[in-house]
Amino acid sequence: MSVEELPGPTVPARLLTPDVESRLTALRFLFSRTVDGRLTGVHRSAQPGVSVEFSDHKEYSPGDDIRRLNWKVYARSDKFYVRQFAKDTHANVYLLLDLSGSMRYGSSEAPFSKAVSAARLAVSLTSIFLRQNDAVGLLTIRGDKLEQIVPARSHASQLVAVEETLQQALADPGKHHHEGPTSLIPALEYLIISKRLARGAVFILSDFFVDLDSLFPYLNYLKAAGNYVWLVHLLDPAEFDFATTGKTRTFPFAGTRVFRSNETGLGVLMESELARPDYVSRFRSYLDSLHQRCAENALDWSGCNSDRDPVEFLVEYLQERK
Repeated sequence: MSVEELPGPTVPARLLTPDVESRLTALRFLFSRTVDGRLTGVHRSAQPGVSVEFSDHKEYSPGDDIRRLNWKVYARSDKFYVRQFAKDTHANVYLLLDLSGSMRYGSSEAPFSKAVSAARLAVSLTSIFLRQNDAVGLLTIRGDKLEQIVPARSHASQLVAVEETLQQALADPGKHHHEGPTSLIPALEYLIISKRLARGAVFILSDFFVDLDSLFPYLNYLKAAGNYVWLVHLLDPAEFDFATTGKTRTFPFAGTRVFRSNETGLGVLMESELARPDYVSRFRSYLDSLHQRCAENALDWSGCNSDRDPVEFLVEYLQERK
């Protein structure tokens, strides 16, 4: 269901560069809902009767509450430390990545394919959550199959595990050519049946070229169980330009050409200029339907073009949540 079939841009040597990692250090991702966790973290605990007594110190990092600075410790050590309390707990976070055929699409409008952009964003989120002492897990989908499972852990080595898993998944997409229509349900079923999430969070990074009627009952189940659910909608600017300023990059094609699905291999010959109005109208209708479903079910949705810087996108989203 991509706009047309093209070889996606190359995979970068690092999904999380030192520059991006340093820019992420000031970010904190807090959930408005309470969460269940056994370890110290930055989220409000859902467990009843949890004490607010002092628990421990940690060295100050940008984003920590300065009201918790211990000035007596600073006077003795010349270093800033913040107090931690038992009411602060960690969250279990699962990142669900769609690596299906349509996600391999990348036009000349973006430096990366949608799959690479989703992977860069996933590794950035992993870095943020691990610094908060949250446990992060990873699930990847190809077609309608749950391909990779990285169980949630809060150890610092989890960042390497997530990045290496995604690098391997992106390295050789050819063997998965035309794997058929996409379904995110196997990954969501895994989370529900295995009970991996309880008042945690699930982030879904996909172009959402899926059957929405079958998808939303699973999303609603996870939400009703107390989980935070965020749909990150990855699209190439040529498929749909989320930017609200400047000249739109949506469907910039000219002349007669074949538009082919990366998932089924089926294509259609069309005159680009004649097809554009109908394409834009249908795509807007699809987005309106998705937005309405998310609003009705109180699910977070964000559109992200594949040429967006992951840090800028996260900063913008976190500011909107305040």
